Amino acid sequence: MQAQDEKIKGFSLLELIVVVVLVGIVSAIGYPQFSEWRKDREVRDAVVKIKSLIEGINAQVQRGQYAFVQVHVQAGAGDSGGVKEVGKEDVTEDGIIVTSKGMKAKTLGNKLNANNDFRDNPSDRCNITEPDYWDDDPSLGVKKNEVRQISFENILTNWPGASGTEGIGAICFGKNELWFSGAKQLESSGVPDYFLFLCSDHGDKSSCDVDTNGNPTRYNKHLYSIEWSRFGNISLSRYNFTTKNSTDGDWTDQ
Repeated sequence: MQAQDEKIKGFSLLELIVVVVLVGIVSAIGYPQFSEWRKDREVRDAVVKIKSLIEGINAQVQRGQYAFVQVHVQAGAGDSGGVKEVGKEDVTEDGIIVTSKGMKAKTLGNKLNANNDFRDNPSDRCNITEPDYWDDDPSLGVKKNEVRQISFENILTNWPGASGTEGIGAICFGKNELWFSGAKQLESSGVPDYFLFLCSDHGDKSSCDVDTNGNPTRYNKHLYSIEWSRFGNISLSRYNFTTKNSTDGDWTDQ
């Protein structure tokens, strides 16, 4: 046994130093790729979950649970925005909160009978100011499976300078395209928008830098879009840049 023990040797100090150096080199090479993958995964995870939220609330309209619904987006929802997700801390200023809300058929009928603005004014119809406008609103503490609220940090929208009231947008749906409308950042001159762009906040950006035609005006390898129709159909796209530090590229479905 003594002879066998003499043959067992540990690592020398030189060998340990060589191993540590090799591990450091491999880590230094691999970390940038891993960091970029993590940033991209962060944005993709957000758009997939938002897509699921929109599809979920529209499913409730088709089932008759609600007659009218809203998807409310709060960007830059940190201390400056003053908006808090129920049961959670504020997201940072470079983050978003997305909330689905529902209106029952009886409430919708009362609004139609009492107020012509509901029919004629889409931005008022997709209301984002009255706290008791929606029957079920998670941001007011309502806890139901039909409506949800989710938040994401380190995510920007295509809304420049989005903070406080300027960082709010909403899109509203009824059954069979009826009452489709938008509000604030998700409508233009009474016409609802059909896109929301999301990207990583890492770097010196304050928004996703996308023009009115949906084309990036600045290089940002982590750029996604969520598109909806008035019928509630949702699709996801990712912008693939062909050249680094250039806006050349195209959108591809995910």
